[in-house]
Amino acid sequence: MTAGLVGERLLLTLWVGSLWAIGYIAVPLAFIHFDDNVVAGVFAGRLFTLVNYLGLACGSALVVRFALLGQSVTTLWRFWVTLAMLLLVVFLHFYLQAEMADIKALDWREDSALSGRFDFLHHLSTGVYMVLSVLGLALVATQDNTTGLAQDYNGEK
Repeated sequence: MTAGLVGERLLLTLWVGSLWAIGYIAVPLAFIHFDDNVVAGVFAGRLFTLVNYLGLACGSALVVRFALLGQSVTTLWRFWVTLAMLLLVVFLHFYLQAEMADIKALDWREDSALSGRFDFLHHLSTGVYMVLSVLGLALVATQDNTTGLAQDYNGEK
């Protein structure tokens, strides 16, 4: 196994593992164990921000790694899935979560329009997060030595 492949697997495991551990274990437990949903929500938001930063870093590194391989990216489905995941993280972090934070800064619970907007954004972000999780799982589950990513920088398998 080449060093490049090990690096790819570590980055992918860190990113996808954090998606699953935070989104499906830590955050649900926070809402179970904190008496105040507002406190649990703030805690969850901080955890999701951390996951987004990990996604931005790991996803960027993986996309750059693909670019350095010097192969035609049109033949590398893993590149396109990774790029899609990176773009979803950008959308999630810089648009959806930013919009929800702006709404939270207002007296949104008393305003039905703001409350409805927050609920919509929250449901949309949940859907995007689920898509990220499934795409990441697909990448982890299909890791093998026959893809272009299994080659190191010298083109050797």
